[in-house]
Amino acid sequence: MLIVILVGVALLGLLIWRAGARYALQRLLQLIVVFVIVTFAILVVMRIGARNPTELAFRMLGGQPSPDVAANAVKDYHLDRNLVVQYLYWLRDFFVHQDLGYSLKDNQTVAKLLGPRVMTTVLLGLYAIIFGLLIAIPTAVLAAYKRDRPIDRIINLFSFVGFGVPEVVLGVLLKLLFVVHWKIFPAVGTKMYPWNDFGGHVRNYFLPALTLAIPLASVYVRFLRSDMIATLQADFVTLATAKGASPTRVLWRHALRNSLFSVVTAVGTQLGALIGGTVVVEYLFDLEGLGSQLVNSVLSRDLFTVQSLVAVIVALVVVINLAVDLTYSVIDPRVRQARALA
Repeated sequence: MLIVILVGVALLGLLIWRAGARYALQRLLQLIVVFVIVTFAILVVMRIGARNPTELAFRMLGGQPSPDVAANAVKDYHLDRNLVVQYLYWLRDFFVHQDLGYSLKDNQTVAKLLGPRVMTTVLLGLYAIIFGLLIAIPTAVLAAYKRDRPIDRIINLFSFVGFGVPEVVLGVLLKLLFVVHWKIFPAVGTKMYPWNDFGGHVRNYFLPALTLAIPLASVYVRFLRSDMIATLQADFVTLATAKGASPTRVLWRHALRNSLFSVVTAVGTQLGALIGGTVVVEYLFDLEGLGSQLVNSVLSRDLFTVQSLVAVIVALVVVINLAVDLTYSVIDPRVRQARALA
């Protein structure tokens, strides 16, 4: 996991270097404000209705805590202070001490409970985005090139169906076919990482990632097809064609590169839907990730875990959105030039 984190930090640093430190700092400050607003709102919601700190401690711990345990929770997490002070202590514990609370249900700290699950969700989301792009890019290029022809209409139909079918329905269908009927994939997923057993990792993650990727690919296709059609009518494409460039070169080198801005935008705008889909898919395929843990924690009223889970998910979305914003300047030179003149 440490290697993956280091690679992610290195890639983010590269994007910051290419985009410019000033722009990266502006975007980072904006996303920090988003993180603070959302996590403070969650803290407030979790405390609505509690008449006193002891009652709040009983609610946050879940289960049947003893009075001594509840009293210690009031003291340790400052539940007898006002909401702003509680939030400042929570921020300090979250970032400095990695103290996310205690889960009485699982009899361990929330940090230990969530630690192994973060990588599962990150890998699943990453695979879903990669699969979605691998499906969407060639499909959208073909649809744009064959605009208003039968193949374009068929692609539009399938993209509409893929976008409209919920992940829970699609996941159940894929599980019935490939797990129950044909028995190609295992019935219960495990946290098997690629560096331990690559074949087992693929078998455990392929169907959940595909379940998330199909709706994403449908959105990416619609964005990219529309942008590609406009790009193919641009003057520089006409000039490249007049110079004798092959249709393949025009499509993949000239038109696609100048249309990728819409795909990056689609990746950013679909992060919320991806996180929501992950909650359902992990639970459906028995993968022990953040999504399945969130469902279990809500059902068992383990509110310390729910609060910390939401904060971790928000942090992941904020970091990925920052990476998406910085990617704009890497794939589109016009963005870099506009920022240089600002």
